[in-house]
Amino acid sequence: MLTKIYSRFSFLSKTDIAFVIFMMMLSVTYYYQVSKTMTPVWDSVVYMDNAHGWLNREPLFEIFRPPLISWIISAIWMITGESSFIIRYLHMAFTIGSGFILYIALKKNKNNRFAFGVSALTMLNSWILVTSSQLLTEGISLFFVVLTLYFVKGQRPRNWFLAGISIGLTFVSRYPIVLQSLLILIVESLIRKNPKILTYALKGAVPIVAILVFVVYLKTGTFETSLAKDSVFTPLLSPFYITHSIGIWGLAFVLVPIAFLFRETYEDKNNYTYIIWFLISIIFWSANSANYQERFAIQFTPAVYYLALLSLENIINTRMKLKDLVLGKYLRRENI
Repeated sequence: MLTKIYSRFSFLSKTDIAFVIFMMMLSVTYYYQVSKTMTPVWDSVVYMDNAHGWLNREPLFEIFRPPLISWIISAIWMITGESSFIIRYLHMAFTIGSGFILYIALKKNKNNRFAFGVSALTMLNSWILVTSSQLLTEGISLFFVVLTLYFVKGQRPRNWFLAGISIGLTFVSRYPIVLQSLLILIVESLIRKNPKILTYALKGAVPIVAILVFVVYLKTGTFETSLAKDSVFTPLLSPFYITHSIGIWGLAFVLVPIAFLFRETYEDKNNYTYIIWFLISIIFWSANSANYQERFAIQFTPAVYYLALLSLENIINTRMKLKDLVLGKYLRRENI
């Protein structure tokens, strides 16, 4: 009996199995966190109110909010009736799903243990855990960003087309986060010297965005992506995300700058996706003139932990090379 069960999962490595067990245990933690959250934050109330508006053909409470999460809630309510209890675990499900997809995507270019480390650190991030207990857009947009990463890493045109659909859904889930999905797409197209990746992706993304704009315009008579005060940018970058880096990502962030000191970081072209993802994202949010929040860093958190573990990997490899070099010199001296 056990032999038959093992044979069915023989394609999984020990690290894969360990990661599945880790995610199952983490799901229990997320479930407990959501269950003990009794009062929804303002944004959660707005998304539910907007869902009510979409479902009952009534005016939206805040028209600048991205509609995807409200559309999903409306679809669920069409079956179950309007209940906040039914949809309270929705955000958690997308967050857990993003962890699995991130792990699979990282395995395309890195070893299993590295993929495990980045994915585990991302899922254990305190801000991701806290926001997943509410009906917010952080988890769902993170899901589509890493889904874009997964499809872009594929080798077939259909994967790139699906990456475009994922980019479009990133935009529908949280408007400004589409920048991060586009960065992943563009960098992958450049480092692989394959413009077809970009072409196929745009074929998938453009219709999704066009449909969104059309539907929202029909509903509201306009199309707004943010409050006016939140859309002002300045060349004078705020130090907020640097000064709060330990609070957002933990001590692992200390390793991130060190990654840029190693030649090996630049020799592997796959690293450039995460380098650009991190740098442009933190610059983008730092350039906002007024609105700085720790949760805005959630979507590029995988890139932060990738660079942190890459730094650690380079340190270990450099130490081993130095050890071999010293040992080699010693042996040559003994032979002489």
